Amino acid sequence: MTKELEGYVVYQKDHNQNTPYGVVSENYECQANCGYIPSRLKDYLIQFEDIRFFHHNGIDYRGIARAAIENIKALKIIQGGSTITQQLARNILRDNRKSIFRKIRETIEAFKLENNLTKDEILNLYFNQIYFGKNLRGIRAAGLHYFGKEVNNLSPVELLYLLTILRGPNYYLNNQEKTIKRFELLSHTLYNRKIISQSRHLKNIKTNITFKQNQLHSIKSKAAGFIIEKIDIKSKIIFSTIDSGTQIFCRQFVEDSKYPISIIALNKVRVIGFASSYGTDYPFGLKTNVGSTLKPFLYCYLREKGISLDEKFNSFKNDIGWSVREVSYHKSLFTIDEALFNSNNNAFINASQKIGIDNTLDFLASILTRDKDEFYPSSILGATRNGISLFELAYTYSIFFDSDNLTSIKRDCLSILNKIAKKKLKIRVNNIFLKTGTTNDNKESLAIIQSANETYAILRNENPSYDNSKDGNLMKYIRQKFRRIIDNIEEPNKEFKW
Repeated sequence: MTKELEGYVVYQKDHNQNTPYGVVSENYECQANCGYIPSRLKDYLIQFEDIRFFHHNGIDYRGIARAAIENIKALKIIQGGSTITQQLARNILRDNRKSIFRKIRETIEAFKLENNLTKDEILNLYFNQIYFGKNLRGIRAAGLHYFGKEVNNLSPVELLYLLTILRGPNYYLNNQEKTIKRFELLSHTLYNRKIISQSRHLKNIKTNITFKQNQLHSIKSKAAGFIIEKIDIKSKIIFSTIDSGTQIFCRQFVEDSKYPISIIALNKVRVIGFASSYGTDYPFGLKTNVGSTLKPFLYCYLREKGISLDEKFNSFKNDIGWSVREVSYHKSLFTIDEALFNSNNNAFINASQKIGIDNTLDFLASILTRDKDEFYPSSILGATRNGISLFELAYTYSIFFDSDNLTSIKRDCLSILNKIAKKKLKIRVNNIFLKTGTTNDNKESLAIIQSANETYAILRNENPSYDNSKDGNLMKYIRQKFRRIIDNIEEPNKEFKW
């Protein structure tokens, strides 16, 4: 299903309205599928780009001869002889080299298009393929970016403006005076050729054009499948769960990071923001070991199975003979509360051994909705056979610690995680918790931050060897970036405490 979504426009929630955010695409470009192309847009294009469009087979020899004569007269290239079909061929081939080889390929492709498609189909395909500057392909993406509108809502002036910049979007966008002159010239040409009325022409040149410049982002199809709230198949629109403010925060969080980083945000179990240095599908598709971030689940399970708050476990070594590295040593025996707060591996192994390693693995498999054979004893320390994605981790936290269904044991757990947040983030907020984890010899650092309703999961990659701290300064970065969010969390939910 997700592959079929390519070319769909993704809308996000922006306060009380839906606004365009991006296009489902497997590459950087945003090419939004458009089933409706206004007839006037086609009529205008033919007048400017290929007046003999309906009378040639893809190559306009008369047009080539005329352009050659005009270029010789001017002693420079002022006209091109390319037909609309040739321009479409060039955009399909994605080849702008000025070479005879490219021209031959373009000509062959133009003949193929003319032989296999009707003229109207060629025009429709043209307006779905043509480059409109930045990362935009097609009239729909252009309308959404420059005016924040779907094609059927674009005014005659806005349609004409998009045709104005067509020959060189980046050039015209940076030369507004030349854009205005060309816009007026095109409108005058349409009037002289009786395509538009005089009143329409006067409205065109008197109208002030307002731009939205709404940046569109490409979203991999794998990621799109996780943010769908509703789909309009006819209009090729995905109404997503993305929240505009949260998405801006997530993108900025990634863009400002010194190291490669990924982040995903959930409200309850709905994805409201995500970003990654490695592409939009990374938080959903990459599966990795998650280190100590599984310990809060284990804590609750062990407590439920009878591990008391007074019982102590060896924190220096374990009963099954594993050689386990610890971040630091505080004392030889830990209660389960102390083991969670200090993220001690040996104590958790020993407590799990008492309850039964197999029973513990069954529990992990159930909360992560995985097959039991994906787990082995070291899963107690965050390792699984196939790994866990950042989305899966955040989703599991969001469900397990749902603020509406907290048991007394889960509240005890969150109270400890809140103390970790206060210590590591240097905050005095009672309704936010933090759990960190490292894996791959500290080269990957994870952090889970959760409030009453929102869960943020973060994975920072490529921690350099000279950064010896366990968190690799990740806490400092999170504290800096989450300051606004922490402040906002504190006030509305002041009475919510664990």
